[in-house]
Amino acid sequence: MMYGRSYETEDYVLTEEQIRSFHDEGCVTLPDVLTEHEVSEIEKVFENFLNREIHVPGKDFCDMSKPFGTPFESWSIVNCMLPTRYHPPFQNNIFERITSKIVKQIHPNLDMVKDYDQLLNKRPGKSDAVFAWHQDMGYWPAPEVLGVKETNTCTFSLAIDDSTEENGCLRYVPGSQISRTLRQHTPLSGSRDEGHALKLEVDESKGDMIKLAPCKRGGVTVHDEWVVHGSSGNMCKDRQRRTCKFAILYLIKCHCCHELSS
Repeated sequence: MMYGRSYETEDYVLTEEQIRSFHDEGCVTLPDVLTEHEVSEIEKVFENFLNREIHVPGKDFCDMSKPFGTPFESWSIVNCMLPTRYHPPFQNNIFERITSKIVKQIHPNLDMVKDYDQLLNKRPGKSDAVFAWHQDMGYWPAPEVLGVKETNTCTFSLAIDDSTEENGCLRYVPGSQISRTLRQHTPLSGSRDEGHALKLEVDESKGDMIKLAPCKRGGVTVHDEWVVHGSSGNMCKDRQRRTCKFAILYLIKCHCCHELSS
């Protein structure tokens, strides 16, 4: 069997080791998911959002590292939520199509659908462009709130730029997702009304091991909804760190639940 990207069928075939890494560690890096041409096409739309040529209202366009109301010129992490909603031609792009095939290999017995999409940019030389340690489930509604037994989510992050330790690549605590337990989160800015971000404590003296997940342009990281993760600031004066994200969700319904849409 040929592993990796098939350019004729838009498939990306995972190895057994890659699938095992996702389930054991909560994160896996997949190289060369998109071609240079495909990344460039997504990059054009990305830049239109960053330049505010495509309007995104309210808090769906904000800085993930600072309080709401910070002037745009002072932002460190530009966060654009739901780009496919605000720019419909971006829907069903090549990244979205390929991730829908990859997720079926990670969870072959689950019927998963896209939950949301997001664009992120760590601006050059922004040491405070930090994603504090967190679990995605700290931001998302608990299964009981959704009226379901449990959820499963894979978040796919496409590297538009090479993602390295210097410009703030993803870092995570391997295996922290296995217990499916939510750690204590607190607001980064004092309250959720002041800023969007949450944080939790990672303690290596208590067994937390930190692992970096660098990723080349066109590659993708995939992480679980429960894994503890974050990233440091961008120490590079001349390099952005732009990421396109898709979260793909499955709701395991109780027998008494009504049908829910994502």
